[in-house]
Amino acid sequence: MYSVLIVDDELAIREGLATLLDWESLGYVVVDTAANAIEAKHKYELHSPDLMIIDIRMPGRDGLELIKELREDDPELHIIILSGYADFSYAKRAMSLGIDNYLLKPVDEDELHLYLTNLSTGLAARAAHRKKHAAVKIWSREMLVQSLLLDNGPQAPAALEGPAQESGLLWDSYQVVLIRLLLQDNADNGPSTAVKTRLAASFEEQEWGIVFSLDSYLGVLLQPSYQKELVRQLMVRNIREAVTAQGLECIITAGDMVDSLEEVPASKESALTRMKEHFFYDEPGMIGPDSLKLKTGLPVKPEEVEPGLAPVTERLYFAMDIGSINLLPSLIQEAGTLMIAAGYSEMAVKSRYVRLITHLMNKLSLQYRELELLHSRMDEQVEQIYKHTSLPKLQSHINGLLEQYAGGIKRDDMEVLIKRMLDLIHRHYPENLKLETLADVFTYSSAYLGRLFKNSTGLSFNSYLDNVRIGKAKELLDQGCKIHQAASEVGFSDVDYFREKFKKIEGLSPSDYRRKNSI
Repeated sequence: MYSVLIVDDELAIREGLATLLDWESLGYVVVDTAANAIEAKHKYELHSPDLMIIDIRMPGRDGLELIKELREDDPELHIIILSGYADFSYAKRAMSLGIDNYLLKPVDEDELHLYLTNLSTGLAARAAHRKKHAAVKIWSREMLVQSLLLDNGPQAPAALEGPAQESGLLWDSYQVVLIRLLLQDNADNGPSTAVKTRLAASFEEQEWGIVFSLDSYLGVLLQPSYQKELVRQLMVRNIREAVTAQGLECIITAGDMVDSLEEVPASKESALTRMKEHFFYDEPGMIGPDSLKLKTGLPVKPEEVEPGLAPVTERLYFAMDIGSINLLPSLIQEAGTLMIAAGYSEMAVKSRYVRLITHLMNKLSLQYRELELLHSRMDEQVEQIYKHTSLPKLQSHINGLLEQYAGGIKRDDMEVLIKRMLDLIHRHYPENLKLETLADVFTYSSAYLGRLFKNSTGLSFNSYLDNVRIGKAKELLDQGCKIHQAASEVGFSDVDYFREKFKKIEGLSPSDYRRKNSI
């Protein structure tokens, strides 16, 4: 199957293209979609698709800028652009960037079907050509390992047993270790070659195992050792030193231990599985059979995530607003736990965290003008979220971002407890304010905080909030606003409940109040 990534800022178009054709029957699979250029670039790096379908006009960086970046990384990537009639000048410019074709919106199903059919023929021919010229002519220990891992046929281990014995590879046990280099320039294999050369020399000398290349990974087939734990620590340190010497970082995963050549591919597959799920491990060294994934309690349905995140986001907002930054780590982790329980992928977790952070920063910047300059400088730091390789490190990064942003708020002598609460009420009276929420972010029990509030104001928290809301509603009614509109504007979702509260506080109904004041 050839992989396809669809990029368009309109959800309807992304979903429409994904279901327009029977992609599988044509030999393709839509691996993902993206709503903007930033997300598209990260998903390109994640999936390495064979084909990308890109909208020419998108907010922020448009399709042309995205195509230029992609072409620098992958000159052979196949690209189709989506264009409106008014975009034809853009389409002509895109042709100079080496795109395959452009399609007018709405997309013609037959035209796309014909293009995909022709493209699959070319892709198949190229794959056959590469396979023909990749035949191994000279046996070596590394080539033996590569052959064993790449050829999954049932006869492969038996056919390799003779050469393996001659090369001294018939061991008591085997374990595959995979190393993924986080390259700064994916088109440059120089650092990978340098790391491999250094590791091959040291591993051969120490008799730790055989270093090999496999697809986009470096790997090691480990020899058995009586000092297994010591060798593991030394090996990980050796790998990280070789990688750091090239100015890079890496992810290391180990497969299950196996007892025969026939099972070596299974060890590789378990190492690959851990590599794909590395984001959800809290393991600074090598992720292996003994490493534990980040776990949650009971599973959560995807549709329950957003309702669950809403109160967490609210508490984060109030904690940042009043400066209770000690609460941020637990709330950030609570959001992550909810997403893990719902089975979110690495990219889904990162994208949702970006949305959460952007929402908090936008909301706070509307309240505090001093945050405007800081807000303009935070985009790059927010984008760094996509580069983190483990959830705990990502959450630590997010905590630092939110602390930095909350630290930009100027707070003065008005920040005594009750005055801070009154300030919050008068600024956020239309929202779902609850004493329990404020008690949480102020780190008091709700009963104790309620008593403090009533002793200071003479009213309970809810009574004070109701008085503020009714006072604001009177102002709106005086301005000619309709009763149901005034109720909604000040935070009452039920207009009958609003009338009841209004009459209780003012002694007359909203209608009578408006008639009285219109005379």
